Amino acid sequence: MVKIALYLALIVSFFMIFNAPWVAALVYSIVSVMQPQYIWFWAFEDFSAFKVSAGITIIAWGWHVLNGNIRWEVYKSGQFKGVIALTIIFHLSNFLTPYESYFSLVSGDLVVDIFTTIAIMYFFVLPLINQENTIKFFGFMFIFITVYYAYWANDHYLSGNWSQFEGGRLLGPRRSPYKDGNVTSIVLTSGLAFVMFGIRYFKQKWLRYALIMTLPFIWHALILFASRGALLSAASVTLFFALVVKSKSLNLVMAIGFVGMLVYQGGMLVQRTSSTVSQAQSASSDDEPLNPRLVSWSVGVGIALEYPLLGAGPQRFQYASQQLYPGKSPHVAHNTLINFSANTGLIAGFIYLSFFWVSFKQYKYVRRFAVDNSTFDYINLSCMGGLVGFFVGAFFLDLIIFEPFYFLLVLITANYYMVKNAVENNTGIEGIRAADLSEDDASNTQKVTA
Repeated sequence: MVKIALYLALIVSFFMIFNAPWVAALVYSIVSVMQPQYIWFWAFEDFSAFKVSAGITIIAWGWHVLNGNIRWEVYKSGQFKGVIALTIIFHLSNFLTPYESYFSLVSGDLVVDIFTTIAIMYFFVLPLINQENTIKFFGFMFIFITVYYAYWANDHYLSGNWSQFEGGRLLGPRRSPYKDGNVTSIVLTSGLAFVMFGIRYFKQKWLRYALIMTLPFIWHALILFASRGALLSAASVTLFFALVVKSKSLNLVMAIGFVGMLVYQGGMLVQRTSSTVSQAQSASSDDEPLNPRLVSWSVGVGIALEYPLLGAGPQRFQYASQQLYPGKSPHVAHNTLINFSANTGLIAGFIYLSFFWVSFKQYKYVRRFAVDNSTFDYINLSCMGGLVGFFVGAFFLDLIIFEPFYFLLVLITANYYMVKNAVENNTGIEGIRAADLSEDDASNTQKVTA
């Protein structure tokens, strides 16, 4: 069944190139973000759905160009410029690194190749998302991925598949980019906002109730992964939702459900915290530090200051740590900002932070002009909530080549430019408030895209 669905999706996306090129981008996005070849590995075998879906997307982009349907202004966005700049920095850093190639889970060359692929497909996917009636399907895609991963996690627990657990913690799909349960949990928190704001967006009551019922399973999945950073991430998304929606009844249900799940099923987290405290009480000052992350962060800051321009080189953090601070920390950066800054330089770290600032400016602009609970509003809120969740989770993890993050950047950018075009040209699109831009507004718009 999975194999039939796979081939059918690819065939449909190919034949829809001429009438609906966005379908190719949607299929590629599902393959890229979900990584289904590691979930249903028996169906994919040696078939590369990623390469085929990427190829079809590139052809769709070419057809779009021939028909004059590309909005080139999307390439002026701060996020796109940042992704291209990071790609150049990655290659320069990898070429000029003072350290040899070092294999830490994945090699530096592979990290550069993966990031380059992300940047290339970012270029092709971004302009294919250009209509209100199509962008919503990309939001629905994230709901599907989030709910399915929640089902996947709970299914292993309820069926007693303990081989998928290690030390009492659920692992992600084996051999996948999400094999670390911490990373899989950030996939869930990045998509959690799409589920939450979907409860507000959909008109059908049965669909609203269905989404509400998925929340306990998503929260329970996070507890199975036992990632404290992911729970902080989920809490931040829930808080963002509460601040935006301001519905006492809905927020009360969310709060009670979230806290209740922590109390009822949070034993693993309590156990991890208790073991940490026990370690602190029994360890002497010469033993390994209580929290290795703090040491890794201090080492990362030192590496970044030692090589401020291009860093130590992609994936050279541990190698540089051994050379500059022997015996201090054998661990990775455990922080995406520090990873960018230490491995590829302070400019790369600044670009990473700029993604959130530019996205926030775009978010504020769309909030001003999009009608409440319209498709534009739904995508805008969901993307911003996803970025909030990612930012908190990335504070504790290395997520420089985390596909869902770059998908969120694509989606919030595409949504912004659709709203911007409708506002500036007074096209009267449903979901956009009729308004004339003053000179100050036009100036602010230019700042958002910079």
